[in-house]
Amino acid sequence: MTGHALVVGAGIYGLSTAWSLVKRGWRVTLVDKGPIPNPVNSSYDEHRIIRHAYGAMRGYALMMPAAFRAWDDLWADLGRDHLEKTTALYCLRLETDWHAHVSRDLDDMGIGYRDLPLAALDRFPMISRRDLLRVVETDGSGLLFADRIIDDLAAWLARQPGVTLRPNLTIDSVDPENAAVRAGGETLSADKLVLATGVWIERLTGSIPERPKPSIQVVLYLDPPADHAAAWARSPLISNRLNHPAAGAYILPPLRGSRLKVGIHAHSLIGDPDRPWTPTQALIDGVREAAALTIADFDRYRVTEAKACYYSVTPDDHLAVRPMSADSWLISACSGHGFKLAALLGQKLAAALDGVGAAALPDYAAGKLGL
Repeated sequence: MTGHALVVGAGIYGLSTAWSLVKRGWRVTLVDKGPIPNPVNSSYDEHRIIRHAYGAMRGYALMMPAAFRAWDDLWADLGRDHLEKTTALYCLRLETDWHAHVSRDLDDMGIGYRDLPLAALDRFPMISRRDLLRVVETDGSGLLFADRIIDDLAAWLARQPGVTLRPNLTIDSVDPENAAVRAGGETLSADKLVLATGVWIERLTGSIPERPKPSIQVVLYLDPPADHAAAWARSPLISNRLNHPAAGAYILPPLRGSRLKVGIHAHSLIGDPDRPWTPTQALIDGVREAAALTIADFDRYRVTEAKACYYSVTPDDHLAVRPMSADSWLISACSGHGFKLAALLGQKLAAALDGVGAAALPDYAAGKLGL
């Protein structure tokens, strides 16, 4: 089946689903409450992590080979890639079962990994040795340059026949049974409806079983001291497991013209996405505190920007992709690990609208298959 699809939300999931539908021969109308692309969208950031190592979340780990292939499909259409493949360093600063889970998954997928002796960290003088128990280097990781992906995807869609972009259109209500939405005095309808509205999903649908909660997250962009700059320029991505309320801190190196960035794993579970996305001093201080445990001489680093975005967080940290009716689906990139899976789940959802794999998709997206 092909026809006309109405996709509401032009973040990475709406864009990826629209791209996949176009590839399958659908006409697409893509709506967003802001411009398309929208530079204040939650998806719009300099870079995001992609990796095969997923801790105890085995279902998501086993999706990652297909996720990398889906991004390759997108690069072929865009005519350039926005993925810098790297290794990842996992700095374990507390006793954890992380390695047992990850080693099993990486062995099953044929992805390399190795323990690094602490002496090998001499080439990474910017890594703090504080409380460091173990360092594991894994292959199969990288940086997705998110804002460049969003920009190029929106431009690609704008060039395609049969695609209509409707920016700056606020949806007032949704009618899943009729695959329709109301915006002002206008009704938009199609053969199929996809809601990809992120942290606004429940405001349009009412309470849903996944119970997503908006969570404002803060990342810091850093200017390193001169004597650490060269090491950061050749650094892998770095993830830290901490005996700290933040649970962990991740550091993305400044590759391909991006900036050095640090963030934490803890969800704030606070904030109103309809208000200005301004990072509070308490959230900034929480990132700074975790960064100081992981970056050597952190007091010598200058914070060039503190940036806030929103995650839609579910209690079990699973993604939500499921039908709302026979002709309407929702897709919600919950809990911060959504970006890396966007191209893959966009393809899966487009296939489901054609009747392929629809029954299995909700459990697949929730990381419940392949266990």
